[in-house]
Amino acid sequence: MSLDFLTSKFIINEHDFKTPIIVTGAGGCIGSWVLSILTKSKIPCVGFDLSESKRRLSLILGDDAEKVPWEKNDVTNYPELLNLVKKYNPSAIIHLAGLQVPFCAADPALGARVNVEGTINVFEVCREIGLRRIVYASSVASLGMPPGGNWKETFYGVYKQANEHTAYVYNSDLQIPSIGIRPNIVYGLTRDQGVSSKNTIAIQSVALDEEYDIPYKGKYSWLYAGEAASAFIYSVMKEFTKAYVFNLNGQCETIENGISILKSLKPEAKVTCSGQNFPFPPDLSDEPLRKLIGNYPSYSVEEGISDTYNSFKQLKELGRCPEINKVN
Repeated sequence: MSLDFLTSKFIINEHDFKTPIIVTGAGGCIGSWVLSILTKSKIPCVGFDLSESKRRLSLILGDDAEKVPWEKNDVTNYPELLNLVKKYNPSAIIHLAGLQVPFCAADPALGARVNVEGTINVFEVCREIGLRRIVYASSVASLGMPPGGNWKETFYGVYKQANEHTAYVYNSDLQIPSIGIRPNIVYGLTRDQGVSSKNTIAIQSVALDEEYDIPYKGKYSWLYAGEAASAFIYSVMKEFTKAYVFNLNGQCETIENGISILKSLKPEAKVTCSGQNFPFPPDLSDEPLRKLIGNYPSYSVEEGISDTYNSFKQLKELGRCPEINKVN
C-alpha cells in the first residue's frame, strides 16, 4: 500500500539544479511536502531542522524518508548555519523555519529570534556565498498590520512583515533577490498544529471515526499542502533580480461546504463547525505569483479533502496514523 498518489501530480521533470536545494524547517508541514516532492522528482535536497525527527516526512514517504539527507540546525546560530550551507554548496534555499502563531504568542521573544533573526541569518548566508535563488515563507498573517484593519494582529504577523521589509532592504542595498510567499490556510496530511490546522484535524478525526467540531465557520482559504510546496519549489527554479512578495491562497470555500465534501466521502461522519469566521482574508489572488514563477499545479477542495481523507485512512490501516492533536 503506497501513498505515492499524494505527490504524483506535483512531480517535476525538468530542472537545472546541479547541487542540493536546502530546505529549512524541513520537519514542518510544508517542509515535509517540499522534501517529498523533490525526492520523488529525483532532485537533490537536504533538510535543515532544529529537530532530528522525520515524523511528518515519513508519513508521506514512508521508509524512503530515512534516505533524505538531514542536518540538525538552529537558524539562530549563524556560524553553524553558514558552515552547514557551505558544506552543501546549494543551488537554492527554501526557507520555511519558523514558529507558528500560538508559539509566538506564548513566547514572543523566542518567536522573534527564530522568525526574524533566523531569516536575517539566511539572507546573510546567501550574501556570504553569493546565492541568488531564495524563497522564504511569509504569511497572510502579515496583512494584520498595521493595527486597526480588518484582520487580526498577531506577534507572528509582525515578525513576518518584518521579514518582508528585510528582504526588500537586502535587495535594494545588497542586490540579493528573493521571493516571499504568504501562504494562507494550509491543509493536508502533516498539518497537525497551529491555529488554522483545525480543518485538517477534522478530516483526520473522520478517518479515525472520531467526532470533531471545527471552531470557526464561513469563507475560508483551502490551500492544499502539495500545492503550497510546489509554489515554493517553482520559486527557485530560475533566478530573479528583485525582492518580491506574493499571496498564496489556494481555493476559497466555506467550512460548511468542506464538511459537505467530507460527508460525501463518509456519510456517517460526525463533524461540525461553530464560532466566528476565521480572522484572516479567505480570497486573495494567486495570479501575480503564477505570472512570475509559472503555473505550478493546483488542487481543488474536492481533490484535497479526498486525498487527505484517503491518506489518513490508509495510514490507519497500516497502523501508522498519528494521534489527533486537539491542543495546538
